[in-house]
Amino acid sequence: MSEDQVSGSIPRRASRTPRRRGLRWPAWLERWPAPARIAAVVLATVIVVVAVGAAVDVALAAGRIHPGVRVGDLPVGGMRVDEAVGALGVYVAQSSAEPVTVAAGEHSWSVGAVEVGLSVDATALAGEAFAVGRGEFGSAVAERVRALLGGVTVPLQLDYDTDGLETVLAAIRDATTIPAVDAAVAVEGVSVTRTEPRDGLGVDEDAAAERIIAAFVSDVRAVTLELVPIAPEVMTEDTEDAYQAALKMVSAPLTLYYDDKRWEVAASAIGDWIDFRRVESTGSVVLEAYLVSEEVSATVLPMVEQVGRPAKDATFVASAGKVTIVPAEDGLAADAESLAERLTTVLTGSDAREAELTMHRVEASRTTEDAQAMGIVERIATFTTEYASSNKPRVNNIHVLSDALNGTLVAPGGVFSFNESIGQRTAAKGYQEANAIVNGKLVPQLGGGICQVGTTIFNTVFFSGLPVVERRNHSQYISSYPKGRDATVSWGGPDFKFKNDTDHWVLVATSYTNSSVTISLYGTSPGYDVTYETGPFTNLVDPPVREVKDPDLPVGSKVVDERGVSGRTIVVSRTVRKGGTVVRTDTFKSVYRAVEEVVRVGTKPVASQSPTSTP
Repeated sequence: MSEDQVSGSIPRRASRTPRRRGLRWPAWLERWPAPARIAAVVLATVIVVVAVGAAVDVALAAGRIHPGVRVGDLPVGGMRVDEAVGALGVYVAQSSAEPVTVAAGEHSWSVGAVEVGLSVDATALAGEAFAVGRGEFGSAVAERVRALLGGVTVPLQLDYDTDGLETVLAAIRDATTIPAVDAAVAVEGVSVTRTEPRDGLGVDEDAAAERIIAAFVSDVRAVTLELVPIAPEVMTEDTEDAYQAALKMVSAPLTLYYDDKRWEVAASAIGDWIDFRRVESTGSVVLEAYLVSEEVSATVLPMVEQVGRPAKDATFVASAGKVTIVPAEDGLAADAESLAERLTTVLTGSDAREAELTMHRVEASRTTEDAQAMGIVERIATFTTEYASSNKPRVNNIHVLSDALNGTLVAPGGVFSFNESIGQRTAAKGYQEANAIVNGKLVPQLGGGICQVGTTIFNTVFFSGLPVVERRNHSQYISSYPKGRDATVSWGGPDFKFKNDTDHWVLVATSYTNSSVTISLYGTSPGYDVTYETGPFTNLVDPPVREVKDPDLPVGSKVVDERGVSGRTIVVSRTVRKGGTVVRTDTFKSVYRAVEEVVRVGTKPVASQSPTSTP
C-alpha cells in the first residue's frame, strides 16, 4: 500500500510529455461525413493542379498552336500560324505528288492532282488549329486538356476544281454506267405496248468524289469504286394511266367538222399523233399521254386547207424609179394547237368522237405597217447592161437569175451576198447550159450568163456609193462590159458582196428584156455623190498563139479557131462624198490574163499543073 493511500491524501496526476495539437477540418467541413470531406479535398487538389497546368499551358502556347493539335494527319502543335501554313502547303504538295489510281468494274484511271485542280487553304486551316483551346474559358480548358491527353484533329479540307473533277467522273460514268430502263408506253398504228423497267448500274458519284479527293493525302493511293444499282425513275404502275389513255385514243376513228364539211381521221393516223411525257405527281414521276400539235397539224391542215387561206406578206413593187407597197393580207387557218388539246379530251372521253375545227387569224410575217417602217421610198441607184439575144440558153439563165434576185431585202448594217441570196444554180431551178469563162476559157456550164447579172449589180452598187465588200474581175477581159467594172461570181467560188450602211432597208429590184438586164436599189437615199476615174490599160501582154496543123487545109492557109485576148491591167477609182465631205474612196484593180489564140495551119500539098501545049 502506498504512502498516499496510507495517509488518505488525494492522488496527484502522473507527470507526462506534452502532446502536439492535431490538424483539424474547418468547422464547416467538420459537419460532413469523412468520405465527403476526402472527396472535397481531392477535387480541390485537382482544380488547383488544372489551374496551375492551364496557366503554365497558356504561358507555353502564347502565339503558338496548342500542343496536341493536328490538321488531318499533320501535327501542328507548338507551331506559329505562319509555320503551320507553310507546313500544310508542303504536306499537301508532297502527299499529292503521285497520281491516284481509280478502278471501277474492268476499267481504271490514273488521276493527277492537276487534273482536278487540287489545292488547300492552308491559312484557314492553320487559323482553325490556332483557335483550338482559345474559346470561352470552360470550353477552352476542356479543349486544351483533351489536346494534351489525346489530341485534337482539325479535318484537312481540300479544295478542287469542280469542272476538272466532273471530267474525271464523266469518264468513269461513260465507261461503267449501264443506264436504268424506265417503264414506257409505245404506239404503233393502233397497237399500244408497254416496256417493263430494268435497274441499271453505276457508281455513287458523290461518294466517289469524296474518296478520290481524300486519296491524294492518304497512304492508300488506290480507290476502288463499287457499282451500285440505279433504280428507274418510272415504274410500271406509273404508266398505267398513260397506257389506258392511249388504248382509248386509238380505239376508233375521229370525225372533224367545220360548217357543213366533215373529215374522218383513221385510228392509225391518231396513233401517229400520240406521244408521252413525264410529269411530277405526289413526289413520283408518271407518264402522261398527249397529242403532239405538230403531228396533228401535219395531218389535219392539208385535209382542211379548203376552209382556210395563207397569210400574205406585204411586198414592194418597183417600176420606173418608183416603189409602192402591196398591203399584207391576214390568213385563216385551223387552230391545230388548241385542237390537239381538245382532241385529247375528246379521244379519252365517253362522248362521241367528234370535234369541231376552230379557226384563227394568221397574221402576215411582214405587215403593211412593218413594210412602211422599213424606209423603202425611193430609188438610190440603177444600172443596165446589154447582151446578145441570139444565145437563148444564156438569155434564159439571165432571166431566171434576175427573177430569183428580185425583191431581195438587205437590212440596215447588213451585208448582201450574191451567192447566199441566189443559191446554187441547178437545172431544177430552170438554169440551162451556156458558155461561161472557166480557167480563162469559154466552156459550156450550167448557169452560164450569171456574170452578166453579177456585173450589173456591181455597177448599180458602184454608183449608189454603198460600200463594196467583195468583188473579183473576170480572168479575161470582156469588151462588152464597162472597162474595169466587171464582176465574176460562181457557186463555191468568187462572190459579190456589198454592205447597206444606211439607216433603212434596201430593196434589190430587177427587170429585163431579151437583150438587157436592169438592176436598181431602192431605200432611203443616203445622199451620196459618186465620182470615178478609169485609168488606162497597162501591162499589156500579147496573147500566145498556138498553131494546130490541119491536113485538110492547103499549105499556106490559116484559120483562127479561137480568137486570143491580150492580157492587161486597169484601175478604177471611186470617190464617195456626202455634203461635200469625202465618205470613202475605193480602188478597183482588175488584172486580166492573156488568152491564147488557136490557129489552124494547112498542111495539104497543092497539086502542080502540067504545061499547056500551043495548038
